[in-house]
Amino acid sequence: MFQKTPFFKGLLFRLTFINITMVSLAIILSSFAIYHTACLLVESIGSLDQSAQSRFESLLFQYLLIFCLISIFIGSFLHFYLTKNLIKPIRSMIISTEELKSGGYPEPVAYSSNNEVGQLISQYNDLISQLKSNTQTRDKMISDLSHELRTPVSNLSGYLYAIKSGDIDPDKAIYDSLYQESIRLKRLITQIDQLKELDYFAVQNYMDKQRTEITEHIQHCLDTFKWSYDSAKIPLESSIQSCNLKVNIEGIQQVISNLLDNALHYHQTDSAVKVKGEEHGENYRISVISQGEEIAANEQKSIFERFYRMDQSRTKESGGSGLGLAIAKEIVEKHNGEIGVISSENVNEFWFTIPKPNYKA
Repeated sequence: MFQKTPFFKGLLFRLTFINITMVSLAIILSSFAIYHTACLLVESIGSLDQSAQSRFESLLFQYLLIFCLISIFIGSFLHFYLTKNLIKPIRSMIISTEELKSGGYPEPVAYSSNNEVGQLISQYNDLISQLKSNTQTRDKMISDLSHELRTPVSNLSGYLYAIKSGDIDPDKAIYDSLYQESIRLKRLITQIDQLKELDYFAVQNYMDKQRTEITEHIQHCLDTFKWSYDSAKIPLESSIQSCNLKVNIEGIQQVISNLLDNALHYHQTDSAVKVKGEEHGENYRISVISQGEEIAANEQKSIFERFYRMDQSRTKESGGSGLGLAIAKEIVEKHNGEIGVISSENVNEFWFTIPKPNYKA
């Protein structure tokens, strides 16, 4: 629960007190200077006798005193009013963060100005919206995973119990079914692991970069996936230009691996999956080209968002979770690069670029 700060300890009182003090001093000093200057000028003219001089000084003092008091009062009131309006959205943010801290998702803080406070509130509202969206999507993903886990677990349990009870005689077909269910379980568990990986890659700054020959790291990823592609009877071809880049090696290998894994799951023909690496102006461009279901133009950006699932039935078949491309996007952006996809006539080219050291450190 938001604890209201006592007025005399609040920011509004402190700002008002400091500014009133400074304004009051300025008004009093100015009035003092005006009073003495006026008195000296009138006295130097010599047109007034002592009694008239005294009355003039007394009257001037009274007018200046009234002026000082009125100016201080009006200035204090205006400052208090304006400062209160300025601090009001900050107090709203405090209440909002208290609600967020307690586990809720508060309504956006209302503020129309585009000054620094307005920009802060706008960023805060966007943050709340993003957190709410991420939580809802994550909850849905966990719910989906939980639901999908029940089927292979039930199948495995049922088959194993039937074999144990002697109700069925195990043969090659049954063992194949059990193996396929175990593979499905493995993929679902991998998806759960990727939930943790996504948060890990999101917070990495990848400052540990080093100049390296990129070809050896691309080849390392190709060698890692060779057995998987051979098992799926999908040829894997590469055409890689040599280039020295300043990168976080672990991060870039993760990006390439995620794109290769994505191509492996969604490739639909016997043609080769091609990996290209080439200089592209100020950048080095790496692409993975495969044939499969064409990606609609309105989904080509969305597939890199967290937990986005383009096709529910297709995703369940291949075990995809919508996390691999989001992880790749996080890493590429930390390298000041770009990532995207070109899809046309059932050919999908997933690409990303990394700035060459000569242009960006």
